[in-house]
Amino acid sequence: MAGQTNVKERTPAVQAALAAANLAAQATTAYERPDLAGRVQAATQRLLDPSFNVLVVGEFKQGKSSLINSLLNAPVCPVDDDIATSAPTMVRYADEPTASVVFESPESDEDSEPPRQEIPIDQLLRYVTDSTNPANEQRVKLVEAGIPRRLLSSGLVLVDTPGVGGLGSAHATTTIAALPMADAVVFVSDASQEFSMPEIEFLNTAKSMCPNIVCVLTKIDFYPEWRRILELDRSHLSRLAIDSAIIPVSSTVRMYALQNEDRELNAESGFPDLVKYLENDIVADAEGLTIKHVASDLLSVTTQLESQFDTERVALDDPEKAAQVVNQLTDAKERADRLRGMAAKWQQTLNDGIQDLIADVDHDFRARIRITSQQADEAIEESDPAETWAEFEPWLYRRTAEDVVHNYQFLQARAGQVGESVAVHFADEGQALAMRLEVEDPSQLLATISTEAKADMKVTGKGERAQLAFRGTYGGMLPVMVMGGMALTPLGIGMIVMPAAAIFGLFSGRKALKDEKERQLMMRRNQAKNAHRKYTDEVCFIVNRDSKATLRRVQRQLRDYYTDRAEELHRSTSETLVKAQEAAKSDEMTRQRRLRDVQAELERITSLKTKVLALAPALGTGS
Repeated sequence: MAGQTNVKERTPAVQAALAAANLAAQATTAYERPDLAGRVQAATQRLLDPSFNVLVVGEFKQGKSSLINSLLNAPVCPVDDDIATSAPTMVRYADEPTASVVFESPESDEDSEPPRQEIPIDQLLRYVTDSTNPANEQRVKLVEAGIPRRLLSSGLVLVDTPGVGGLGSAHATTTIAALPMADAVVFVSDASQEFSMPEIEFLNTAKSMCPNIVCVLTKIDFYPEWRRILELDRSHLSRLAIDSAIIPVSSTVRMYALQNEDRELNAESGFPDLVKYLENDIVADAEGLTIKHVASDLLSVTTQLESQFDTERVALDDPEKAAQVVNQLTDAKERADRLRGMAAKWQQTLNDGIQDLIADVDHDFRARIRITSQQADEAIEESDPAETWAEFEPWLYRRTAEDVVHNYQFLQARAGQVGESVAVHFADEGQALAMRLEVEDPSQLLATISTEAKADMKVTGKGERAQLAFRGTYGGMLPVMVMGGMALTPLGIGMIVMPAAAIFGLFSGRKALKDEKERQLMMRRNQAKNAHRKYTDEVCFIVNRDSKATLRRVQRQLRDYYTDRAEELHRSTSETLVKAQEAAKSDEMTRQRRLRDVQAELERITSLKTKVLALAPALGTGS
């Protein structure tokens, strides 16, 4: 199930965009421009099959799955006190209930399409829980479910993230990595207590990666003090400078209200406020951005069609300018021909830009990991890993995940700059081109890292310390007893040796115990450093390999996109040149007849262009 099927409800803005796209498709067919028709078809598909991803995240057993089930009034996510979600579940719109499992690609062919298996929707439990799929032994990448729900009909996709281990575990790194690609985050925390430290750290990380965060306080029916917890959580958000609402809800009350069709009780559950937020703040914003992108493509198509007829109109309207127009078009055709060649300057710009970017991305990530490793070493040197490892390990996972995400954000931003530098070569031809790069989020990349920062922090027990102290004491006493006894016994005062030996032995035992503690502490610190370096080295290796593969895909995207644009430009200039040459050779009667036809076509295209600009007025001002 690659996408939605037959989304039912469309907003007036989407309907207007679809109407404009339909007119553009008719125009490209009427003017025999299949090259432009492909762009219109792709734009139409984005409108017909929208996808606005909302991640539902939170600590283990905070009510994430129950929240989704109550929101949709459907048991799509497994809920049980002993069940932990081990794989993400994506819930989107479908006419009939459907489900499929997407497995990880084989290691030998990581660039291939991941295997997909259709399953009955009631079999989801077998693939997404830690009890039925321990340690993800089935190599499940994600599970997709489709159900007919009005809330999902506009393109909203809810993603139930894994809850195994909580926000401080290695599993949380995949959630962090997916944040930049999400349209919004629903952060779930129950009313049993205020935000915990891992929750605060996660929110602080998330605010820089996803612009839309809404917090949901669950289980308010179970905890009478939920209002006090709500105020405490709000104070935490204020301190973190996170502009996010907190919506208190009760999944239990919601389900009871739906079963009994009780509107007042449903309002008390808090879910109507959450639905309103998702529809008005998330879907509407993401939908507006999609329409703007579609309008940009349609504007490019209509501009090419308009230019073709407008040039012919000038040649027909003023025969004296016809020769000048033909000369200008001949030069334009030659430039378009140069853009099509393998030696075109834009090709060189693209190749050089990607090669430079590969080096820059690698340097950026190594610099980030180097800082993380230095901070890890400092933290280890300032503490005993045996006491701090439980906090250090999740910090390392989270910090490394942040480094990976920021590196991929750097990659995407710089790749966009490469695309802009390539577009400059087309700007001389009046082509306002905007390439939207598709860079996958690194969440699945982090999920493939099998190495963990594990270290055996052995601490000497009381019995071992006692034996060590005894050996040190005895070892210190023995030389004194032997040497002192030999020297003093002939003098008749050998008994003085025993107290002196005991005192010396105590000091020796204490020093031996202290030295052993320091030795073991140093050993634990070295183990901790080796463990975190082993993990970061593995991350560096995988990220470096994947970023190079990602940039190769980006290069192919840019190459194919601008190759198509060069072909479109060549065809437009070629056909316009032919029309201008025909106009220059035509007699007065033929020119006037053709001029009326061209003006009529221009009126139709202008009308279409007006409709397109109405979708995104900022495009008309160049914004």
